[in-house]
Amino acid sequence: MTFQAIDTLRRIIPSQPSSIDSTLHIWESAVLLPLIEGPKGWEILFEVRSSALTWQPGDICFPGGHREDMDRNLSDTALRETSEELGIPQNEITLLGPLDYFYGVMGPLIYPYVGILPKDCPLTIEQDEVAELFTIPVETLLSLTPKKGKVAIGSKRLEGFPPELETPEKEDWVMQHSYDIYFYRYKERLIWGITARILTQFLERLRKSR
Repeated sequence: MTFQAIDTLRRIIPSQPSSIDSTLHIWESAVLLPLIEGPKGWEILFEVRSSALTWQPGDICFPGGHREDMDRNLSDTALRETSEELGIPQNEITLLGPLDYFYGVMGPLIYPYVGILPKDCPLTIEQDEVAELFTIPVETLLSLTPKKGKVAIGSKRLEGFPPELETPEKEDWVMQHSYDIYFYRYKERLIWGITARILTQFLERLRKSR
Protein backbone atom coordinates (compact mmCIF):
# COMPACT_ATOMS: atom_id res chain seq x y z
CA MET A 1 0.00 0.00 0.00
CA THR A 2 1.42 3.39 -0.99
CA PHE A 3 1.65 6.46 1.22
CA GLN A 4 -0.88 8.12 -1.09
CA ALA A 5 -3.33 5.27 -0.46
CA ILE A 6 -2.85 5.61 3.29
CA ASP A 7 -3.55 9.36 3.09
CA THR A 8 -6.75 8.56 1.20
CA LEU A 9 -7.80 6.12 3.91
CA ARG A 10 -7.18 8.76 6.58
CA ARG A 11 -9.61 11.07 4.79
CA ILE A 12 -12.41 8.54 4.37
CA ILE A 13 -12.14 6.87 7.81
CA PRO A 14 -13.16 9.17 10.69
CA SER A 15 -11.14 9.29 13.88
CA GLN A 16 -14.28 8.34 15.84
CA PRO A 17 -17.27 6.19 14.88
CA SER A 18 -19.72 8.58 13.22
CA SER A 19 -22.92 6.56 13.39
CA ILE A 20 -24.41 3.15 14.08
CA ASP A 21 -24.43 0.64 11.22
CA SER A 22 -28.08 0.79 10.15
CA THR A 23 -27.99 -2.75 8.75
CA LEU A 24 -27.81 -4.04 12.33
CA HIS A 25 -31.24 -2.54 13.14
CA ILE A 26 -29.85 -0.75 16.18
CA TRP A 27 -30.88 2.79 17.05
CA GLU A 28 -30.23 5.31 19.80
CA SER A 29 -32.93 6.32 22.23
CA ALA A 30 -33.04 8.19 25.51
CA VAL A 31 -35.41 8.29 28.46
CA LEU A 32 -35.79 10.45 31.53
CA LEU A 33 -36.43 9.12 35.02
CA PRO A 34 -38.47 12.09 36.29
CA LEU A 35 -38.34 13.09 39.93
CA ILE A 36 -41.05 15.35 41.27
CA GLU A 37 -41.50 16.77 44.77
CA GLY A 38 -44.55 15.33 46.48
CA PRO A 39 -46.33 16.19 49.74
CA LYS A 40 -44.10 13.80 51.74
CA GLY A 41 -40.88 13.83 49.75
CA TRP A 42 -39.54 12.91 46.34
CA GLU A 43 -41.59 10.78 43.99
CA ILE A 44 -40.91 9.18 40.61
CA LEU A 45 -43.35 9.83 37.80
CA PHE A 46 -44.36 6.99 35.47
CA GLU A 47 -46.36 6.88 32.26
CA VAL A 48 -48.85 4.25 31.10
CA ARG A 49 -48.50 3.76 27.36
CA SER A 50 -51.56 4.34 25.21
CA SER A 51 -53.58 1.26 24.26
CA ALA A 52 -53.55 2.56 20.67
CA LEU A 53 -49.80 1.99 20.32
CA THR A 54 -48.59 -1.09 18.44
CA TRP A 55 -45.49 -1.52 20.61
CA GLN A 56 -46.14 -2.55 24.24
CA PRO A 57 -49.55 -0.84 24.65
CA GLY A 58 -50.58 -0.39 28.28
CA ASP A 59 -47.08 -0.96 29.65
CA ILE A 60 -45.54 1.35 32.24
CA CYS A 61 -42.59 3.42 31.09
CA PHE A 62 -40.61 6.62 31.49
CA PRO A 63 -40.85 9.46 28.96
CA GLY A 64 -38.44 8.98 26.08
CA GLY A 65 -37.95 7.91 22.50
CA HIS A 66 -35.71 7.80 19.45
CA ARG A 67 -32.95 10.30 18.87
CA GLU A 68 -33.89 12.76 16.11
CA ASP A 69 -31.61 14.73 13.78
CA MET A 70 -32.50 17.93 15.66
CA ASP A 71 -31.06 16.56 18.93
CA ARG A 72 -27.51 17.71 19.63
CA ASN A 73 -26.97 14.80 22.00
CA LEU A 74 -28.86 12.10 23.89
CA SER A 75 -29.70 14.35 26.82
CA ASP A 76 -31.46 16.64 24.33
CA THR A 77 -33.46 13.61 23.21
CA ALA A 78 -34.54 12.83 26.76
CA LEU A 79 -35.55 16.44 27.44
CA ARG A 80 -37.37 16.86 24.12
CA GLU A 81 -39.36 13.64 24.50
CA THR A 82 -40.29 14.49 28.09
CA SER A 83 -41.41 17.96 27.05
CA GLU A 84 -43.54 16.54 24.22
CA GLU A 85 -45.12 13.77 26.28
CA LEU A 86 -45.81 15.79 29.45
CA GLY A 87 -46.33 19.29 28.06
CA ILE A 88 -43.51 20.83 30.12
CA PRO A 89 -41.11 23.38 28.59
CA GLN A 90 -37.64 21.87 28.29
CA ASN A 91 -36.04 24.77 30.14
CA GLU A 92 -38.15 24.00 33.22
CA ILE A 93 -36.73 20.46 33.54
CA THR A 94 -33.59 20.20 35.68
CA LEU A 95 -31.27 17.56 34.24
CA LEU A 96 -29.21 15.86 36.97
CA GLY A 97 -27.18 13.53 34.78
CA PRO A 98 -26.99 10.12 33.11
CA LEU A 99 -27.26 6.58 34.36
CA ASP A 100 -25.42 3.71 32.66
CA TYR A 101 -26.62 3.11 29.13
CA PHE A 102 -27.40 -0.38 27.85
CA TYR A 103 -28.46 -2.35 24.80
CA GLY A 104 -32.10 -3.36 24.52
CA VAL A 105 -32.48 -6.81 23.01
CA MET A 106 -35.00 -5.58 20.40
CA GLY A 107 -32.54 -3.08 18.93
CA PRO A 108 -32.27 0.20 20.85
CA LEU A 109 -29.23 1.57 22.61
CA ILE A 110 -30.91 3.15 25.62
CA TYR A 111 -29.45 6.16 27.41
CA PRO A 112 -31.27 6.89 30.69
CA TYR A 113 -31.09 10.26 32.41
CA VAL A 114 -32.40 11.54 35.73
CA GLY A 115 -34.14 14.88 35.97
CA ILE A 116 -36.38 16.96 38.21
CA LEU A 117 -39.77 18.22 37.06
CA PRO A 118 -40.99 21.60 38.34
CA LYS A 119 -43.17 21.39 41.42
CA ASP A 120 -46.91 21.96 40.91
CA CYS A 121 -46.44 22.32 37.15
CA PRO A 122 -49.59 21.34 35.21
CA LEU A 123 -48.97 18.30 33.01
CA THR A 124 -50.62 17.92 29.61
CA ILE A 125 -50.09 14.41 28.31
CA GLU A 126 -49.64 13.58 24.64
CA GLN A 127 -52.72 11.38 24.35
CA ASP A 128 -51.54 9.54 21.22
CA GLU A 129 -48.73 8.02 23.29
CA VAL A 130 -49.67 8.35 26.96
CA ALA A 131 -52.84 7.03 28.59
CA GLU A 132 -52.21 8.24 32.14
CA LEU A 133 -49.60 9.27 34.69
CA PHE A 134 -48.95 8.20 38.26
CA THR A 135 -46.24 8.63 40.86
CA ILE A 136 -44.67 6.40 43.50
CA PRO A 137 -42.71 7.82 46.47
CA VAL A 138 -38.99 7.10 46.26
CA GLU A 139 -38.99 5.79 49.84
CA THR A 140 -41.73 3.30 48.93
CA LEU A 141 -39.73 2.06 45.94
CA LEU A 142 -36.63 1.68 48.11
CA SER A 143 -38.62 -0.60 50.41
CA LEU A 144 -39.67 -2.92 47.58
CA THR A 145 -37.74 -6.00 46.54
CA PRO A 146 -38.18 -6.68 42.84
CA LYS A 147 -38.81 -10.18 41.58
CA LYS A 148 -36.47 -11.49 38.90
CA GLY A 149 -36.92 -13.80 35.96
CA LYS A 150 -34.44 -14.89 33.30
CA VAL A 151 -34.79 -14.51 29.55
CA ALA A 152 -32.59 -16.29 27.01
CA ILE A 153 -31.29 -14.60 23.88
CA GLY A 154 -30.58 -16.86 20.92
CA SER A 155 -29.94 -17.00 17.19
CA LYS A 156 -31.27 -19.22 14.44
CA ARG A 157 -30.03 -19.78 10.90
CA LEU A 158 -32.66 -18.87 8.32
CA GLU A 159 -33.32 -20.14 4.82
CA GLY A 160 -30.52 -19.18 2.44
CA PHE A 161 -27.74 -19.50 5.03
CA PRO A 162 -24.60 -20.81 3.22
CA PRO A 163 -24.85 -24.62 3.32
CA GLU A 164 -21.10 -25.03 3.81
CA LEU A 165 -21.48 -23.25 7.15
CA GLU A 166 -24.40 -25.30 8.36
CA THR A 167 -24.03 -27.29 11.56
CA PRO A 168 -26.19 -30.01 13.13
CA GLU A 169 -28.07 -27.49 15.29
CA LYS A 170 -29.07 -25.30 12.31
CA GLU A 171 -32.79 -25.98 12.86
CA ASP A 172 -32.68 -25.04 16.53
CA TRP A 173 -32.23 -21.85 18.45
CA VAL A 174 -28.68 -21.47 19.73
CA MET A 175 -28.64 -19.63 23.06
CA GLN A 176 -26.03 -16.90 23.26
CA HIS A 177 -26.67 -15.59 26.77
CA SER A 178 -29.37 -14.92 29.32
CA TYR A 179 -30.20 -11.84 31.35
CA ASP A 180 -32.40 -10.83 34.28
CA ILE A 181 -35.81 -9.20 33.95
CA TYR A 182 -36.97 -7.21 36.99
CA PHE A 183 -40.59 -6.93 38.16
CA TYR A 184 -41.91 -4.38 40.66
CA ARG A 185 -45.46 -4.71 42.00
CA TYR A 186 -47.00 -1.57 43.51
CA LYS A 187 -50.73 -1.81 44.26
CA GLU A 188 -52.34 -2.63 40.90
CA ARG A 189 -49.27 -1.49 38.94
CA LEU A 190 -46.68 -3.82 37.42
CA ILE A 191 -43.39 -2.23 36.40
CA TRP A 192 -41.08 -4.49 34.42
CA GLY A 193 -38.66 -4.72 31.50
CA ILE A 194 -36.54 -1.75 30.48
CA THR A 195 -38.33 0.59 32.89
CA ALA A 196 -37.69 -1.73 35.83
CA ARG A 197 -34.03 -2.11 34.82
CA ILE A 198 -33.54 1.67 34.79
CA LEU A 199 -35.43 1.99 38.08
CA THR A 200 -33.28 -0.72 39.69
CA GLN A 201 -30.08 1.00 38.61
CA PHE A 202 -31.27 4.31 40.06
CA LEU A 203 -32.42 2.79 43.36
CA GLU A 204 -29.16 0.85 43.78
CA ARG A 205 -27.15 4.04 43.37
CA LEU A 206 -29.41 5.80 45.84
CA ARG A 207 -28.97 3.03 48.44
CA LYS A 208 -25.18 3.13 48.07
CA SER A 209 -25.17 6.88 48.68
CA ARG A 210 -26.87 6.54 52.07
